Amino acid sequence: MRPGPVARLIALVVLVAAGAATFLGLRPPDPVPADTPASEFSAERAFPVVADIAREPRPLGSAANARVRDDLTDRLTGLGLTPRVESPLGNVVATLPGTAPTGQVVLAAHLDSVPQGPGAADDAAGVAAVLETVRALRAGPPLRNDLTVLLTDGEEAGLRGARQWVRDGLDRTTPTVVLNHEARGVSGQSLLFRTSPGNAGLVHAMRAVPHPAGNSSLVAIFRLLPNDTDLSVVIGAGRPGIDSAFVEEPEKYHTAADSPANLDPASVQSQGSTMLALARELGATDLAPLDPTASGLPPQPDAVYFPLGDVLVTYPVAWEWPLAGLAVVGLVVVAALARRRELLTTRDALLPGATSPLPLVGAAALAIGLWQLLLVLRPEYADRPFLDRPVPYEVATVALAVLAVSVWHVRVRRRVGPCAAALGAAAPLAVLGLLAAAFVPGAAFLTTWPALGLVIGQALSVATRNSTAATVLAAVPSVVFLAPFAVAAFGIGGVATPIPAVAFALLGLPVVAVLDPVGRRAAALPALALVVAVGATAVGLA
Repeated sequence: MRPGPVARLIALVVLVAAGAATFLGLRPPDPVPADTPASEFSAERAFPVVADIAREPRPLGSAANARVRDDLTDRLTGLGLTPRVESPLGNVVATLPGTAPTGQVVLAAHLDSVPQGPGAADDAAGVAAVLETVRALRAGPPLRNDLTVLLTDGEEAGLRGARQWVRDGLDRTTPTVVLNHEARGVSGQSLLFRTSPGNAGLVHAMRAVPHPAGNSSLVAIFRLLPNDTDLSVVIGAGRPGIDSAFVEEPEKYHTAADSPANLDPASVQSQGSTMLALARELGATDLAPLDPTASGLPPQPDAVYFPLGDVLVTYPVAWEWPLAGLAVVGLVVVAALARRRELLTTRDALLPGATSPLPLVGAAALAIGLWQLLLVLRPEYADRPFLDRPVPYEVATVALAVLAVSVWHVRVRRRVGPCAAALGAAAPLAVLGLLAAAFVPGAAFLTTWPALGLVIGQALSVATRNSTAATVLAAVPSVVFLAPFAVAAFGIGGVATPIPAVAFALLGLPVVAVLDPVGRRAAALPALALVVAVGATAVGLA
């Protein structure tokens, strides 16, 4: 059953290719030049607006805030709209009437910034994208539904502008969908990271986005976090909407480094292209089913969504339980088949599954230990979980996760063999799929599909007594689903939390099981991981 060197080489090539294809698909689109057709979004046209807005910090009540508000009013007037400034805060609101409206699509961003930075990404980029989207829409066929521009003030001071608009400006009987635009970094794709509950209709509209990014696991995770955006107020009022944001380089968020010079134009292009596609799709859609609070129609169910390339895969969240259950049942069936073929014993099957949480715990413990060591050597890191130039420490965190997984695999593999070790690697993925289906609906796909990949690969291996198919195929879903999540985990907690280490350990379980380092070279992978962790930490300190 042990894969031969050719099979392992093929597996390595396939996994690297799958990872490369996945990460290339996560790159934001190139900025579109200003001479592109008028009906398309152009980051080159939008970027001068960003630079003008983000000349200086513009917190609520400041002279710079008033300057920007007046400038935005003039720009909207130049686009043929009739803007109004809603007191007392100063939200800027304008409406482009539709031809036969069933409700309104709201393009929202906030015009203020934190006092300590000019807020080029957060949220001048969102405001500029709204203006460029309106210009592109005016250059094309008119929309069926009304389009409302909502540029709120006081978002950084407690979502005050959004609270005012929901209280005084949101009609209770007009079906409304709010598209809110944010940033938690200065680069990366614009992620569709949150929706209101009952999102099936909104997810259907997302399929119109040319390069969709983000998935329903982000929705599920964000609902558990204390973080808020202007959309939080909208959702709190029972109205539907979608949050999008780019989040890479979070160390520049809410600092003086959030400047036009550091903002990636490709991220503006990504946010604007997404906004324009959604505005056109929802602008032509009957909005009543999407807003049951206003229409009185039955609420819609939730949907799972994730991109595979440029295709947004969606299915009802109710499918998560059957799929997660299938992974668990498949794991048991393959183990029983392997036992019947005398490829493992009952004890062989139980030991890896029972001990499989250990590499996850070990990776978390090593990551916590690394951070505590860094705090001893660099006490100034204490208030900076998102460090400047954190790549060496991120590499060290990944290496520590590989160390934990490879030590576990080598020890278990020597005791029970490759088949049981691979099934043991699938066990935590399958169990986490069940737990996510129960407690974090919308996120179960992250581990369920990798578990199914391992189960199917091992089923082929056991049935044919040829491990090549399993070696090549089994870990590909893990790379496709878990690798982007693991990398994104650094943007959730930085190197100060064990979240990225656990995510990379989950990814490492199937990858190491497939590559199966055993024999006299078994210690090479853990030793290499340790060397890389120590070396990367030294580079980071230097």
